[in-house]
Amino acid sequence: MEPERKPLSLLELCVRSAVDNLRYMNSVDNLEMGLLKRILPHCTLEQLTHIESCTQMDLTGVTDVLWKRFFQREFGEADMNVAIKRMKESGVRYKWKKLFEAKTEKQKQVEQRMSAGLRNKYEAANAAKQSKQIKVCTKIPPNSKRSFWGGSGSSSLSNSSYKSPILKKARMEVDSRAKMQAAIQRNTVARSSQPARLTFPSDQTSRTTTIHRPNSTITITKPTGPNRPMQKQNTRPKF
Repeated sequence: MEPERKPLSLLELCVRSAVDNLRYMNSVDNLEMGLLKRILPHCTLEQLTHIESCTQMDLTGVTDVLWKRFFQREFGEADMNVAIKRMKESGVRYKWKKLFEAKTEKQKQVEQRMSAGLRNKYEAANAAKQSKQIKVCTKIPPNSKRSFWGGSGSSSLSNSSYKSPILKKARMEVDSRAKMQAAIQRNTVARSSQPARLTFPSDQTSRTTTIHRPNSTITITKPTGPNRPMQKQNTRPKF
């Protein structure tokens, strides 16, 4: 048979209830040190900090060992041994809570300096990168007609065109078309620039020609003046 379990005392029930509700605990001024030694070791770092800030009496006799444990957990055993060694050499004993706060503040300052240095390096690298991009975008070449391989663009284009038979033929066709178009334009301008010639009826003379055929007689009147068409008149068949 299993031995009968003794019922928990009222004090044990209170301690267990206090441990289960540490996140709601504030001031412990009215509790005895014996109870605090059983309750406070179950606190986290945030819970212990909150309880001590709400309590007026000094809890060093109970919490100094707890702060030493937190110091070792956060910063390592090597830093804890260094702190102990320095206190022995100086002959002064400090509270582990104060040592923990001082070490935390020092570590924050180191992290801030490191982050500031990294931020400055990043900003400098970013600024140098942007300045290089701006220089590349705003740089103006000394001669805009220079080709990729050097020399002027027109000379390189002509050299490349004469090297290729297809480009040479296309160039010749373009030149011939341009010459033909220029000739047409010159003729049009020359024609439009000549003065118009007027013909008066008094300046015109006519010449009549009669053609005899077996069945008809045709009379043709032909003007001797400029720009006059020939007229066929008096066509009459003979019977």
